[in-house]
Amino acid sequence: MYNTFHIRSIVLFLLTLFFSMSVHSASVKDIRVAQQEGLTRLVFELDSEANHKLFLLSNPDRVVLDLESIGLLSSKVIKTLPNLSSGIMQRLRYAKRDQGARFVIDLKGKVKAKSSVLSKSTKYGPRILVELEYGTKKPVKVVKSVSSIENAKRDIVVVIDPGHGGKDPGALGKYKVREKDVVLSIGKELAKRINQVKGFKAVLTRSTDVYLKLRQRTKVARDANADILISIHADAFTKSSARGASVWALSLGGKTSEMGRWLAQQEQTSDLVGGISLDDKDQLLAEVLLDMSMNSTIQMSLDIGKSVLGKMTGVAKLHKGTVQQAGFVVLKSPDIPSLLIETGFVSNPTEAKNLSSRTYRKKLAQAISKGVVESFSSNPPEGTYLAWKQKQKKGYVYTVSKGDTLSEIARRNQVSLKALRAVNTLKNDVIWIGQKLTIPAS
Repeated sequence: MYNTFHIRSIVLFLLTLFFSMSVHSASVKDIRVAQQEGLTRLVFELDSEANHKLFLLSNPDRVVLDLESIGLLSSKVIKTLPNLSSGIMQRLRYAKRDQGARFVIDLKGKVKAKSSVLSKSTKYGPRILVELEYGTKKPVKVVKSVSSIENAKRDIVVVIDPGHGGKDPGALGKYKVREKDVVLSIGKELAKRINQVKGFKAVLTRSTDVYLKLRQRTKVARDANADILISIHADAFTKSSARGASVWALSLGGKTSEMGRWLAQQEQTSDLVGGISLDDKDQLLAEVLLDMSMNSTIQMSLDIGKSVLGKMTGVAKLHKGTVQQAGFVVLKSPDIPSLLIETGFVSNPTEAKNLSSRTYRKKLAQAISKGVVESFSSNPPEGTYLAWKQKQKKGYVYTVSKGDTLSEIARRNQVSLKALRAVNTLKNDVIWIGQKLTIPAS
């Protein structure tokens, strides 16, 4: 017969078990399906993050998605499952498995399946994206032929945005230094130096003392088909001891809010994501494409910013030794890498004096220019003069970027996969972002 102590122990154990399960289990809030010719996408929206595993089974063909620490599905989600057939997907089944859930996608044929995790946004929670690729996907409209891209030698366009201007003087500093005057001078000098490098072209958002709204500045960059937007500023602070230059890129929080803005005006997003208009895409596909584009854009901004910051080290005292991230509006172009450079604090006597010096401004512009040029020279965009020139060299070095695969790098450079592996002593096709690869002569 149980005594009071035993009963209390059992109750405590059951309560602990209950709360541990409730704290650590996630829920599937919704399952959405998007269909494109040759491609079916499923998004499993969760209320909290959960680990997952995806694998294929045959006889019959099916895809299995295992989610860890998933509670029971709501009756609403379970009732919806039989109605989620689309494209290659015949039906979607669900079963409770250990402390998680198993989803089985019954297929009508063979597929290539992959999964990825989408970070939560203001509209959605954490999501797991499952992509089923089959048959031949509908060809995308050809903008340029392969031969025209191979022979293209366009300039890399650098849009330079001197902050403030006109009725907006910006920060007011020591010795009557005005931010709008300092940054215009640096911007002009930077444009001059960029234009002196073959394969580069500079465009100024303003070349005189005029006022532009923030969105107008990013529109100038988009209209110019910019490869990067650089906004020049000079900071101020209540304490005159604050000093140092810094480089900023867009934050993930800024990315999320901007995605919402663009998706809300989808009819205005023509050619926003790598030449693909979003105005004819469903909400899910548009969100996935835009998310991928902005992630890539932020990474490129960080890479270029790191190069610029390295060159500025020898000229200016740095406020921060790494590229910082924030949600500045001028950084929010989904398809254009963007940097905001704070050249110093005009509220600091020493830096106000430096920024008043034409010689110092020239040195600063030269440092920024070198950082931009070196970054693009090491990894030039396809279709540019720099990319064409690089391909003429024997054994040039290529820096692996986000989304690159070894086979794609081999194809772009017209070399065999075997030769690319051999010259880099690779045992397999695994590569990573930032890795240096020697491209053999074709």
